[in-house]
Amino acid sequence: MLRTAATALTVLKRRGPIWPLKLLITATGCRVKGMPRGIMVEPTQGCTGHCTGCVRPEVPAVMAPTLLEEWLDSAPSKPVTVHFTGRHSDPLASPLLQELVAAAAERCMMTSISTIGLGLTGGIAGMKVDRWIVSIPAATEASWKPLRDRDSFDDVMDAIDTLRRRSPAMVEVVLTLWKSSERDGEAFEELAVLNGWKRRQVVFGRYDPEGQSIGRVENLALGHPSSPYTLSPEGRPVLVREPRGCPLAGCVFLTAGGTLLPCPFLTGDGPREDRPSEEAWRRASGWREAKDSRSFAACRFCP
Repeated sequence: MLRTAATALTVLKRRGPIWPLKLLITATGCRVKGMPRGIMVEPTQGCTGHCTGCVRPEVPAVMAPTLLEEWLDSAPSKPVTVHFTGRHSDPLASPLLQELVAAAAERCMMTSISTIGLGLTGGIAGMKVDRWIVSIPAATEASWKPLRDRDSFDDVMDAIDTLRRRSPAMVEVVLTLWKSSERDGEAFEELAVLNGWKRRQVVFGRYDPEGQSIGRVENLALGHPSSPYTLSPEGRPVLVREPRGCPLAGCVFLTAGGTLLPCPFLTGDGPREDRPSEEAWRRASGWREAKDSRSFAACRFCP
């Protein structure tokens, strides 16, 4: 809630005093028409991270701005937020990111981007988005190296500095804890103080049951006392506590190929919409109940 409020304050300073009223009208429209208030968009299947052992498509899909426009224009109401993110991919790998952001900004109240920070250019850093979220897998070079095939620690630090200098948006740095970085909490705080990162948080890496990304069981921070996972007698990660509801209940996910899914972690075991239409959006609005009740197979791994 505090993160949302901080983002809203940043937007208010840039867009003026009438913006809160527009935001309220948009949010009310989403609620009345059953429209998800947030849309997560995957700009490309490509990535710049070179995470150790991660399997990427040989020819990654890249979302065309016209496809995003079709989906947003067919919705029964304008979404509150459009958030560009990846699914074992990264928005900065898309050659069309600026065009996608421009298309979204005309059709929503707030835009944001989650990235690992690699591949950032000055033009991208200067885009008029409302929030940048930079995710780092470790806070020291020693704990970074087992997770990335390339020594990119300094490059990401430079990218964060560039965003803070050139972007009008709120910049948040998120440390994702993995096995090699599960003791990096103190180092992260020191790094934040040294670099002046005011907005920051620590989260745990999520288990990937498909085993094709950094979220393989051998990378999970199972030794951390607050880890959301433990191992079953069969050696499979299970959640320590049964979570309530769905953290992404009010959002849906649009893949780089143009398929609408309930969330980024559902692939073959859930509903999908492949063609943009108002009817598709109305069917998608019915996914929320199943998400909140954690009815999908992938939900059992989501903390």
